[in-house]
Amino acid sequence: MSRSLNISAVFFIGIGGSGMSSLARYCLQNNVTISGYDKIRNTECVDLETQGVVIHYNLNCTAEIEQLGSQTIVVYSAAIGVEHPLLKSVVRKGLKTCKRAVFLAQLVNKTKCFAIAGTHGKTTTTALLSHIFAANKLPFTAFIGGYSHDLKSNFYQAGNDYTIVEADEYDKSFLNLKPYAAAITSVDADHLDCYADHQDLISHYRQFYESVKQFTIVHNDIPFGELCYGVNSDADFHIGELHITSESFSFELRVNQNQSLEVEFNKPGRHNIENTVAAIALAHQVLPFEKIIPHIKSFEGVRRRFDIIIQSKQLLFIDDYGHHPTAIEAIHQTLCEFYPNRKKTILFQPHLFSRTSDFMAEFASALSLFDEIYLLPIYAAREIPIAEVSSEVLAQKITKPIRVISKTEALEVLPSQDLGLLITMGAGDISELVEPLKDKLCQTIFV
Repeated sequence: MSRSLNISAVFFIGIGGSGMSSLARYCLQNNVTISGYDKIRNTECVDLETQGVVIHYNLNCTAEIEQLGSQTIVVYSAAIGVEHPLLKSVVRKGLKTCKRAVFLAQLVNKTKCFAIAGTHGKTTTTALLSHIFAANKLPFTAFIGGYSHDLKSNFYQAGNDYTIVEADEYDKSFLNLKPYAAAITSVDADHLDCYADHQDLISHYRQFYESVKQFTIVHNDIPFGELCYGVNSDADFHIGELHITSESFSFELRVNQNQSLEVEFNKPGRHNIENTVAAIALAHQVLPFEKIIPHIKSFEGVRRRFDIIIQSKQLLFIDDYGHHPTAIEAIHQTLCEFYPNRKKTILFQPHLFSRTSDFMAEFASALSLFDEIYLLPIYAAREIPIAEVSSEVLAQKITKPIRVISKTEALEVLPSQDLGLLITMGAGDISELVEPLKDKLCQTIFV
């Protein structure tokens, strides 16, 4: 694929992001010289550096920019604005620039591309579909928005006949894709900094739906689409009776009202069952059910998607990427189903001032489901602060015991509490707390 694009070198601005780092790994595997910039040296950056990638963390790296060859393509994430200093530097130098979504589309649109869109569930569904394809040794390439425990990466390449990608709605990125097959998992309101309102978001999802060439299935809550899946008995892929054990689900899947399949699945959560059904429906476009269902049970999941960090009689510690009120509610429901007798404490980091402002009441309601709540300051990411929008303002609307703390305070305060069950949630740098918090909590367990 790289040869057909005539790529010799790529510089990635925002190389440590989940979507960007998978593209960087694609380039590495296809003998393209790469380098990049990010403001934070995260685990993705460290891993790329071990493979010889030079990454800069100083915005004043204009000298390094000047050394880039004239054929270098500069790929930047949607979160990078046109006024970003590095982007302005490469434009002045005359280098070709390309948004991540456009670059990805150039790689996958000439293949049989399987795309997963939706406000929630994209990464898990993408990873599970990739796991099924890999188990059946299909010739495919996958770009995953998180670290797959099964594939040991967010990128996988075993051929180019098929590609599996996440179709990101942020910045209307998914409209660059022309998939062969697709699933839409949800169209809940989000990214209202990019869309006029919820209806505008839905209309763009409809545009994505209409761009799919062969097969599309949507969740039965979505107000458009012919084929659907879910718990609705009229759904084409209907989730029937559930069997909940202490660690997993099994469920009946009825297909077109005339075929019944028994599916075992080890990842908890009804939302994950729905993600599983979407993946099964997509996989069935190239595989019979008997080559799909046996591999569902062995799926190990995705880092930061209901990731169990500590599991003992004294303490259960789970980490999750959820950053939307609906995701918080779904996680709480799962915790109640599997751990009904444990006190439930959440450490949550709001992600983006705009999202916090748009869904302030919904966040307060979802967080109030927990027994005890700790809030980190809002993670700004690409945004500047919004007046009168803060974690302190959110805390005033929460009806349960609540405290706003810093990351440093969290490492001191939480290990001293009688937790029972702790979940950390958020899409920002709260992930950096997981390992040090794990170490401190383990000390209290084994003292």
